[in-house]
Amino acid sequence: MILIFFILFLAGSFVASEKFKFDNYTLYKILPKDSSDFVILQELYEIDRRFDFWDDPIPTAEYLIPPHDKIDLENILIQNNVAFIPTIQNIQEAIDRQTVKKYTRNNVRSMQWDAYYELEEIYAWIDDLAKTYPDIVTTEVAGTSYEGREIKGLKISHGPGRRIVFIESGIHAREWITPATVCYITAQLLTSNDPETRAAARDFDWYIFPVTNPDGYVWTHTDFRLWRKNRKPVGTEFGIDLNRNWNSNWLVKGSSTNPSSNNYAGLGPFSEPETRTLSTYITAIGNKIDIYLSMHSSGQLLLVPFGNTTQPLANYYDVVNIGRRAMGALSVRYGTEYTTGNVAEAIYHATGSSADWVKEFLDVPLVYIYELRDRGTFGHLLPPDQILPTSEETMDSIIDLIHQAKRFGYMNSGNGLKFSFLTPLLLFVVKSVV
Repeated sequence: MILIFFILFLAGSFVASEKFKFDNYTLYKILPKDSSDFVILQELYEIDRRFDFWDDPIPTAEYLIPPHDKIDLENILIQNNVAFIPTIQNIQEAIDRQTVKKYTRNNVRSMQWDAYYELEEIYAWIDDLAKTYPDIVTTEVAGTSYEGREIKGLKISHGPGRRIVFIESGIHAREWITPATVCYITAQLLTSNDPETRAAARDFDWYIFPVTNPDGYVWTHTDFRLWRKNRKPVGTEFGIDLNRNWNSNWLVKGSSTNPSSNNYAGLGPFSEPETRTLSTYITAIGNKIDIYLSMHSSGQLLLVPFGNTTQPLANYYDVVNIGRRAMGALSVRYGTEYTTGNVAEAIYHATGSSADWVKEFLDVPLVYIYELRDRGTFGHLLPPDQILPTSEETMDSIIDLIHQAKRFGYMNSGNGLKFSFLTPLLLFVVKSVV
């Protein structure tokens, strides 16, 4: 479970003529021991705007600190008896090790799992998949960005009448491991010889969107590697946190009205073209979606809605039990451990997310938020040599999610998933409470 924080001027109005360099920025891992430590971290997160948390205060925290603020941070932590260790002494060196490759056009196999790719390369690969597998793959455009870029993805379908697995990632621009992992999952669904993977590919229609914040993702490659939000100007600041902008308890908890904040929720729910157009697209197919996966990093968590309460709403117990078993499958290959729970109980209160909205308004049976590797060392700067193992174990877990859904009675005679008998009552509770 991971956290990182940053200096405020970097999170807000940064406009650069050349790529920003993070020389001598240090990554600190914070080790809170009890609830009083969490209170201190929460206050830093909410009050001291010098610091940009990569995630929110959770059991292990990482903070990225500019050279001139290291002493301030260390003094605050020492005075409050909060343990910490530096994990990366020079962030720029870690960034430089994140290799970015070019995709060879018209050769879908040239997409490799040992480097990251820019938006143009990912989109070209998607187009080539549609050309290579014309009877199975179609390109899809789920929306547009503030700067006019397409939110491009693909549909994998082996015939009509199938229920849907929907995957979105890259809504937080700096979380590069999520588009990389989702591209790997896509390739496996099309090329794997594993019988269970092939069955999953045939049994569902897969809607996959690797980058749902294209403007921000481009900016992380061209100008500012650790950018999180979209690129819409707000006065002298830039960007809205797109995963706080959905119309589900918007601005209730875990988001900000301050445009300089990394979790600034915008002027209103669906104020951003990315969330507005993507939600419209999802709504059009919402009654066919059985599994919705929202990919994030980092922390090694599998989260379920909702982010505004720890109450076990909707089909919470089924979803958590299915998720825990799937995380057992994830751990088999490399021993990676994940924590499973709803957003509020597992990490922090946060509302206005895509997953909460999908669960609340579309009543999708199984909704999960993945927080991929790692847990305390690299955070959003995961080295390229961890792309393949992260992708493999995530794929293992998704296949097991489908298997566990069948075991828990969510498979309905081949026509997709269904709720357990408690669902109608509990969904009424969701609508009433949230």
